Amino acid sequence: MILNLIFGLLFIFFLPGFVMINALFPRKGELDKEFDMLYRVTLGMGMSIVITILVGFFLGSIPVEPDEMGYFVGSNIWAMLISLTVIFFFVGWYRGAYQWMGWFHPALDRPEPPEPAPKGFEYEDDKDILFQMQKLARRRQQLKFKIKEAKEKSKSQAKSIREHYSKQKEKAEEELKEIDQQLKDLEKLRAEEIY
Repeated sequence: MILNLIFGLLFIFFLPGFVMINALFPRKGELDKEFDMLYRVTLGMGMSIVITILVGFFLGSIPVEPDEMGYFVGSNIWAMLISLTVIFFFVGWYRGAYQWMGWFHPALDRPEPPEPAPKGFEYEDDKDILFQMQKLARRRQQLKFKIKEAKEKSKSQAKSIREHYSKQKEKAEEELKEIDQQLKDLEKLRAEEIY
């Protein structure tokens, strides 16, 4: 009984809206630099109520025969809310909102979406170059974290785990060298355009 109440409140007042907000705004700090999580939680609560009301309207508006029971019943409401939550979660994951998924398995890791190009520059080329540099810098940070994590995990006692993380470390280091070279090339190109 208590468990049903907890799950009911969670699905009516929080989860569907929260994962929907994460799907719409996947980048951390996108809603607000300082209070991003507070915005996500409050908007999620409001959107969950809206989603629940819309699900109710949808199920109540499906025509039925006069002697049949309608579709506005608990099991259908549960099914719709859970389905929408799962769909929003996968959209958010695909867009890079859940970076922690990579900790479970490397295949689940999705890159965080890049920030929009900076505004207020006179030259369109300069804006594109800065956008590319920003994207490469973010990927560079991710690779550095991956290398550090692989170093720690390659100290494991199991040989297969050590080999797996050693390969991951080597691959990440190679990509890091390529990114450093690309950043140097972009810096030269930008310097040539500005001066």
